[in-house]
Order: sequence, then structure tokens, then C-alpha cells
Amino acid sequence: MNHKPAYIVVDTNVLISAGLLPQSTTAQALALAVEHFVMAQNQDTWHELETRIARPKFDRYFGEFGRLRHLIKIAQSVEFFEVTAQASVSRDKSDDKFLALAIDAGARWVISGDPDLKDVQVYKGVEVLSPTEFLDRMSQNPKHNA
Repeated sequence: MNHKPAYIVVDTNVLISAGLLPQSTTAQALALAVEHFVMAQNQDTWHELETRIARPKFDRYFGEFGRLRHLIKIAQSVEFFEVTAQASVSRDKSDDKFLALAIDAGARWVISGDPDLKDVQVYKGVEVLSPTEFLDRMSQNPKHNA
């Protein structure tokens, strides 16, 4: 039986944080998201990830090839979308791209540690969850409310 994959959007801060702290709640949330969903990305969100993870302040966490390994690992779990939806609800307008992506990907959830994005809570049926909230939600219903 062919069924459409369930998509999820994971904010850049969660993707980087999971790589910096592999034993963290954030890393656990990312692992569970990858296990149960296909991560949606687009050119804007991927570009943000590539440029932010390259910041010198992360050098001591990743080592020589750590960034590349982390990006490859993430890339193996994503599907890219063209985004046509518009969102303009977050205090930080650069966060709206994650909501627009979720709408176009048909994702129900955005996992984010960003306070501006988390303040949105729900937008057009897309719920913004912290990594801890996502883990709690998944433990309540392992079938991810599909």
C-alpha cells in the first residue's frame, strides 16, 4: 500500500543544536522526527542552515569534518519543496519561511527552539512545538497522530 510520507519542518536552531549536543533533548527530538517523518526543506531554509552552521563560534564543537558529516546526515532525511505559501506572523520575519514551508509540505508540526516562532503556537493548522513538546506529543501517540 503506497501512502504519502508525513512531513515535518525542523527549524535551523534545532538542527544545529542537535549536532552540537548529541546527547541533548534536542538531538533526541531530531532523531525521533527523522524516524517518523520526512523533513521538509527548501532553498531558503537549507541556505540558512549552511550559513549558520559555518559560523566560527561552532568550530570547537564540530572538529574538522563534523559540520560536513552533520549536514550529510540531515540531507539524507530531507525532501525539498518549492514554496509558494506566504506567512507573515512571527515577530522575526525570517522565521516565517518555516511556517510557509510547513504549509506547502503539508506538515502539521514545526519543531523549534526559537522564542519568536514558538510564540506563534499555531498557524493555519501548523503547530509550533519545542523539542520537549514534540517528544511529549510523540510519547502520547507514537503513530504521530497521522
